[in-house]
Amino acid sequence: MEKVPASEIANRLIMLQALLQQNGVDAAIIRQNADLFYFTGTVQDSHLIVPSSGEPVLLVRRNIERTEDFSPVRPVIGIKSLGELAQSVREACGGEPETLGFELDVIPVNTFSLYSKKIFPKQRIVDISGLIRRVRMIKSTWEIQMLKKAASISKLLAESVPVLLKPGISELELCAELESVSRKAGNYGMLRCRAFNMEMVFGHILSGPHAAVPSYTDAPTGGLGISPAFSQGAGHKKILPGEIVSVDATVVWNGYANDQTRNFCIGPPPPRLVEAYEFVRSVHGRLKPLARPGAVTGELHDAVWQWAKEAGWARWFMGHTDPRITFVGHGVGVEADEFPFLAERQKLELEEGMVFAFEPKIVIPDLGIAGLENTYLVTSGGLESLNEATEELVII
Repeated sequence: MEKVPASEIANRLIMLQALLQQNGVDAAIIRQNADLFYFTGTVQDSHLIVPSSGEPVLLVRRNIERTEDFSPVRPVIGIKSLGELAQSVREACGGEPETLGFELDVIPVNTFSLYSKKIFPKQRIVDISGLIRRVRMIKSTWEIQMLKKAASISKLLAESVPVLLKPGISELELCAELESVSRKAGNYGMLRCRAFNMEMVFGHILSGPHAAVPSYTDAPTGGLGISPAFSQGAGHKKILPGEIVSVDATVVWNGYANDQTRNFCIGPPPPRLVEAYEFVRSVHGRLKPLARPGAVTGELHDAVWQWAKEAGWARWFMGHTDPRITFVGHGVGVEADEFPFLAERQKLELEEGMVFAFEPKIVIPDLGIAGLENTYLVTSGGLESLNEATEELVII
């Protein structure tokens, strides 16, 4: 297992403490798994107390031995009940704090009520989820290494499709084979999303007209899936010659995600979808030099949509039913929906070290989909793709 370096954890905590000081927050109490992993290097049943100055404290209900093995944060203190949390916060802060920060975007209301009414009734509680996400949105050299390892598994996936894709294989069978390839290569098989009710499967392995069926997910493609309980992703449909097969999969290495979409077809593909694919590929080429540090994410989103309108694809761009998907790109890291978002009305400026997946897609009912998705690193000169699989529409 590859541990998060102690220097990584230290730098992240320093950046968070600086933001706490700037925003008048005496201490942060971190509970959510993705944030715990990011700031401690492990995911255990714990609370991380980060005072605005001084040493963080990690309170662990279970498992303290694994925590001490994987996390460089000290001290690590075992607790048996939440009743011990308030005293630990006072000790970490050197007195009674006035303002405490919690991840209010993800903490359930009942849990918040417990914290605010019973454990910290005297404190003002504020939302620090935005501060945490600001720290996480700039990737370090070590994080970029993790992201590139995840991308290498995505490349292996794309290269495996021509070997596995045969006439008559079902979407589900192809998906299972590809998932097996990825798991053997180190993909965790788990994907974290921050948004409420945002459930994601390994990938949307979709073909032909069924690929254009929308689902409940906040994504341009959906698919029928195999059950109303999880109505997205691959189904039992058999893949036929002449159908575009979209392989949109997210793999995770050591907690870090890579998102990639590639297109395949057994024999000649539908000419209309070939045109669509040529368009989305051109969009990537046009975006790369524009998405430099300082570029405004909402303006990039609007530019992409303008290109779709000018090329006559707006009717089918990012879905064909309303409401349309409101983004064309989303940040990736330890979660699949991090900052930045290339979405309408977003004011965030790109910074060097940000990483996001860009996924322009055309969805035509009764025909299929054509899309290309790469995970990009923002550099001083524009975008660097972490995905090295061929971007050609692969004819088998």
